[in-house]
Amino acid sequence: MLKDKDIENLKNQLLDKKTKLLEETRTSQDIIKGLLSETSYDEMDYAEISTDSHNLRLLREKQLQELTEIDIALKKIEDKTYGICEMCDEQIGIKRLKIKPHAKFCIHCRPLYEKSIKKELSVFFPQKK
Repeated sequence: MLKDKDIENLKNQLLDKKTKLLEETRTSQDIIKGLLSETSYDEMDYAEISTDSHNLRLLREKQLQELTEIDIALKKIEDKTYGICEMCDEQIGIKRLKIKPHAKFCIHCRPLYEKSIKKELSVFFPQKK
């Protein structure tokens, strides 16, 4: 069982990470806007701008996903359900939460979840042999 002090420390860690991610997503968005407003002089410039803006969009999507996960974790703290694995309903270890305070799964269920995701994706993206 997590102690109140641990939960408070993890909550502060989540809030700090949220603030940093919000700043990073704003910066990413500003850079994307700047890249898209640039006038490309030739095909190489255009290709470089397209690649850079694409990569920044992927990064921004990842940041937004992490922000969503942080918000879910903060809501769980309010609801007193924080730190419970979404697969087995067991307590997520404090060591794992200190590393990833918005973790949804315990150390034992995380590989099972990843394996199930890979299996689902293989239906859409079969590997060539």
